Amino acid sequence: MKELPRIKIDDVNQIRILVCHLIYSLGCPLTKEQLVEITSLEQAVNYFDLMEALDGITGRLCTSQEINGTTVYSNTPLGDAAAREFGGELPQSIREKMFEEAVKVYTRDEIKKDSLVSVRYAEHENGTCTIGVTIKSEKTGRQKYYLSISAEDKAEADAVKKKIQRSPEGFRQYLEHYFDCGTED
Repeated sequence: MKELPRIKIDDVNQIRILVCHLIYSLGCPLTKEQLVEITSLEQAVNYFDLMEALDGITGRLCTSQEINGTTVYSNTPLGDAAAREFGGELPQSIREKMFEEAVKVYTRDEIKKDSLVSVRYAEHENGTCTIGVTIKSEKTGRQKYYLSISAEDKAEADAVKKKIQRSPEGFRQYLEHYFDCGTED
């Protein structure tokens, strides 16, 4: 079986657009650590190129602030405009892979904060949505399940998210029962 070539982004300006695109698509800020983890998937972006891009992005396309010792990046209005206007110029496979990884990383990190179930969705350019659901183990407090759910549109994604959020414990118990293999966490 022939292995498909990996697509890499070496151009610092394209990396800046990718960062703006990820923040815009998720609709929430991302930490420097999250951006490193997301863009290192399949070695799509070199760490040092990402650091150069982040240095050049701050102030104009993004804002950065320290929150509890962690650098967090948010788009400025110009960063949102750049994501909308130039995001489509990035290779589609990179956009899709990085976006899916961003949803996974973000929901995983959100669940570390408090609840046993974390739900986040983001809309793709074609109107479909990816819903990321992370469920913590009640015993260990660590991630036990991660589900990626596709929805036809934002209305369906909203409905799924709200249904899970109305009864997160019921949803977690349903999965526990469904996947019960007689094993411990």
